[in-house]
Amino acid sequence: MDFDNNTAIRCCCPPSYSGDRWQWQNQRISLTLQFVYRSTTFVMPVFQMIMMLIDEHRQIASYHEQIPYVPKRDCGIKFNIYLLYPNQPKNSSTNYSIHIDVFDTTTLTYWSSWHLSIPFQFLPVDRIATRLFIPSVKQIESCPFSCRNHGRCYSGSKCRIQYNCSCSSDSFCYTSSICICPLNKYDRHCYLKHSICSAKSSPCKNNELCVRFDDRTDRNKFACLCEKSFYGTRCENTKHRIHAKFDKDIREETIAFVLHYITAYNNV
Repeated sequence: MDFDNNTAIRCCCPPSYSGDRWQWQNQRISLTLQFVYRSTTFVMPVFQMIMMLIDEHRQIASYHEQIPYVPKRDCGIKFNIYLLYPNQPKNSSTNYSIHIDVFDTTTLTYWSSWHLSIPFQFLPVDRIATRLFIPSVKQIESCPFSCRNHGRCYSGSKCRIQYNCSCSSDSFCYTSSICICPLNKYDRHCYLKHSICSAKSSPCKNNELCVRFDDRTDRNKFACLCEKSFYGTRCENTKHRIHAKFDKDIREETIAFVLHYITAYNNV
């Protein structure tokens, strides 16, 4: 790296290590997650997963991770992340656990949560691997958190942490330091826009949904989520379908019976 026209060697450490030459190992949780989403309806949600460490007083550690999850694209993928303890070395008198929240990115609404215990609190580095099943419908409604213009919001076990939202107006303020961005934005506070999936120049055809990959892997890589009428890498192809029209005098029970026995043949 070049600093003030002086060339010097600097080591860029991964989250698992620290120090100018990676000589120290951070105390952390090595977390491997695999998500499973199954639905009987033809819906294609886009989820945002938030992973964090919390203590016994429900205080959120300063270090957290977010990963996008698209069931149609990411089915079977295992995500490997690190959750660092807020103090290095960690406070041995404090017990931590893992809290995971799921949000629907298209609507910025809460979907579901998990709470994972850490079995060996005394270990400086612990590894946890689990498979989590996302419910087909969201569990509860989101709780609006607003103090309006004439109040101050606080959080924490003793209400000592003042709540100051610095997220963009079209994002969801999860905490004072965690923002849930809409699909077309990114950055810590959701102020930067994605150019690859913008509404004016979306690469997906037929007004289908364009979803970018994780910012940590490739900022110019995207995926198109096609509805049931289209297919292809950019939803450019139309699926073949049958249009059946029945006389209005036929009873609904009879129509259901007839449709059950309709069979489509190729090359007829």
